[in-house]
Amino acid sequence: MTKQAFFKVITPESGFRDLLGIYINWTGVGFVCAIIAERLDHFSGVSYASYYTTSLNSAIGVKFWALISIIGLLLFCLSLPLVYLDQRSTRFKKNCQRFRYFSYGFFLVAFDEGALILGILLANLIHTNERADLLTTKSFLFTEASFLSIVALIIANSLLWLLGESLYNRQHKNYSGVVYLIVTSPLKYSVPVYLLFTIAFVMLVINQS
Repeated sequence: MTKQAFFKVITPESGFRDLLGIYINWTGVGFVCAIIAERLDHFSGVSYASYYTTSLNSAIGVKFWALISIIGLLLFCLSLPLVYLDQRSTRFKKNCQRFRYFSYGFFLVAFDEGALILGILLANLIHTNERADLLTTKSFLFTEASFLSIVALIIANSLLWLLGESLYNRQHKNYSGVVYLIVTSPLKYSVPVYLLFTIAFVMLVINQS
C-alpha cells in the first residue's frame, strides 16, 4: 500500500479540514487567555486581576487531559468488538451507535482540552515570565514550554482527534477511517494486534505511578 493510499484509508469521513479549524479556534482561545492573564499579572495587587490570573493556573492541566484521553482510549478498545458485531448483525446497531457516541465525547473533550493547553504553551514559549513558569511547572507538568513538548502534544492530540472522528461521525452517525480499516482487516491479523495493543495499554495504565 502506498503512502497516499494509506492516508486515504485512515482519513475519517469528516476529513482533515475540520482539524485545522478546531485547532485554530481552541488554541487561539488558550493563547489569548494566557496573554490576558500575563497582562493582568502586572496588576496582581488588584483583587479581580489576582483572581483571573490564578484561575488560568487551576483551570487546565495535563493530568486532566491525560485522564480523559485514557478513558477515551479504553472505551475505544471496547468499541471495536461492538463495531465488529454491528457489521454482522443489525441487532447490535443501536447499542453500538450509542456506545460509539458516548466514547466519541471523551475524544472530543480531550482534543479541545489539549488544544487549549497548546495555546497556553505557545504563549509561554513566546513570552516566559514568573507567571508562565508557574503555569508550566504547577499545572502542565512540563519543566519548560519547549518546542519539543509542543510538538509532542500536537501529535498526541491529533491522534486522539483521528480516533474519535473515525469512531463516530456527527453527521452520519457511522464509523470510518481507522476504525473501518481495523474491523475489515482479516481476523488472523486484527485480533492478535487488537489483543496485544489492548493488554499493553491496560498494563501501562495500571503500572503508571
